[in-house]
Amino acid sequence: MDRKNLILLFETAHIPLWLIKDLCWLMAWKATGIIVAIPTVLVAIIIVYATRKETDKFLPNLSIAFWIIANANWMFSEFYNFNTRFYSIIPFVLGILVFFVYLFNRLKKGWV
Repeated sequence: MDRKNLILLFETAHIPLWLIKDLCWLMAWKATGIIVAIPTVLVAIIIVYATRKETDKFLPNLSIAFWIIANANWMFSEFYNFNTRFYSIIPFVLGILVFFVYLFNRLKKGWV
């Protein structure tokens, strides 16, 4: 399998993982939610790494990875009553900043 198809496979697998994680959160299925959150975060990180040389893909994927990390932390803090939910603001803000960098770069290239 070539690199492009491997990235596409991870991006495709990432969607149901993300949805299952959020469904587990919604339904308060703690163990399943945590179990699914781990590969969801790992696949997001793998996608970021795989697209690191392609700025047009890397920055949005990095933003998504930050979002999923923040989201998984928030879920974990709600499930187990840990006082870590507030720390989700860090990856949420980083994801927003990275996405604004992406948009700025696209605007410089003449694309909105």
